[in-house]
Amino acid sequence: MRSRILLAALPLVLLSEGHASAQDRTTVTACDTLIATRRIDAATGPDRAVPEAGCRQIPKADIGTVEQRAMIGGAPYECLTVTGAGHCLWVVP
Repeated sequence: MRSRILLAALPLVLLSEGHASAQDRTTVTACDTLIATRRIDAATGPDRAVPEAGCRQIPKADIGTVEQRAMIGGAPYECLTVTGAGHCLWVVP
């Protein structure tokens, strides 16, 4: 039984290895306002790539600690310190 489960799951494991996940990205989208962050997060497909005013790509290495948190519709949002930003930026989940 156990070997059947492993054999059934093997194609899924092999297919998922070739795709980069969101955690593999070296940059994240960060915005000055929570509303801009929420608009990007709510968008789907190609609309998610449309730039919002006050948003930019930042290296993950520049992200520091959490300064503020908010919950909207059960989704958590965090305003994180960013090297050289002067204030926290809301990061798109």
